[in-house]
Amino acid sequence: MKKLLSCMVLIIVISNYAKAQTGLLKFTMGYNLASPMGNFKTNYANGISPRGFEGDLSYGINNQISLGIGFGFQDFYQKFPRAIYGIASNENVSAVLTNTIQAVPIMAKFTYTPLLGKPVTIQPYFSAGAGVSFNSFNQYLGEFSWVNSSTTNLAFNADGGILIPFKKYNVSSAFQLGVGYQYINFNQALANNLNTINIHVGLILPLRSN
Repeated sequence: MKKLLSCMVLIIVISNYAKAQTGLLKFTMGYNLASPMGNFKTNYANGISPRGFEGDLSYGINNQISLGIGFGFQDFYQKFPRAIYGIASNENVSAVLTNTIQAVPIMAKFTYTPLLGKPVTIQPYFSAGAGVSFNSFNQYLGEFSWVNSSTTNLAFNADGGILIPFKKYNVSSAFQLGVGYQYINFNQALANNLNTINIHVGLILPLRSN
């Protein structure tokens, strides 16, 4: 009898929880670390950038799938040792080279949480996004700006991680930990893409539900 009652209570809790996720509007905000890859790392910024954040606004289509808008900001900074640089066909300068790059991606985002509605304490998730990134690139020779450009480029993102709910089995409010890959079409002389591996932590908060 006790087992039957326990099963009935669990079914009621899960069914109410599943219903609650559909139509739920959630806001996510977190801190992001980005590690450059490829020729972006070799030629522009070879260190991990700790100056970033990301977030999204999502709406629950059903118990496992949500759609929304993702956004972020990442600032890359790299200073190279003093060297000789050619600034004209017959003119060279000895200077410290400094690169600063800021990326602000905005993407349509799809998130899949396969175990929502099941009595699992830690929930895995997977997401993907596509959109554009607003990029700013500045290069300095000493104190003087050598290159200054602002572009809007295609951007893609794939991400996966875990959600740890504040309330048991309910990720409408949760702690998020994830690892992702981001591609931004950069189109500069020494790097076509801003490829990065990202590690982020954040909080998910509900805004409203139907």
